[in-house]
Amino acid sequence: MAENPAATVSLEFSLELETDPLGATLEVAVPDANSDEARQAFLDSAESALVGASGNLISQCVAEAHDNLASYASSQGYDIGFLENEFAGVEVDRGQRSLTVEWSWDSELASYYEFGVAPHTIRGDPLHFYWAAKDQWIQTDEVNWGSETGGIPESRWVRDSLHWLRREVAQT
Repeated sequence: MAENPAATVSLEFSLELETDPLGATLEVAVPDANSDEARQAFLDSAESALVGASGNLISQCVAEAHDNLASYASSQGYDIGFLENEFAGVEVDRGQRSLTVEWSWDSELASYYEFGVAPHTIRGDPLHFYWAAKDQWIQTDEVNWGSETGGIPESRWVRDSLHWLRREVAQT
């Protein structure tokens, strides 16, 4: 059986976790193709599957991340559903030879829950007041200017969703 040279393309795929802000960058590149038509047809198909069609892979990946976060929050007794509302959306950049898709969450807290936080002490910065004479309204018994935290266990809610996306792309 003869190979269809017009349909032969080379493909490069890169999926990277971003940390500031927390999210991901996916790049699909077609550096070599027998024709520009074959390259553009492949990029059209990839764009449709990743971001264009209903139920596309990126929206499924984001839903997977939110499901992971909800499961983590439930297991830890946290009320962090607000992080879903911090989703900044998806940006698509289509070039002649590649397609770049970026998505992220606009919250510094997202990274704390993704990677966890070691136990630590939060130290206050107390204000000092001086009075010539102490009256009945001033209390000076004891002040705790810090607190010990048990830390935050890592959730991997975004990283696990990217692993899900890698598996889905590998199957197609």
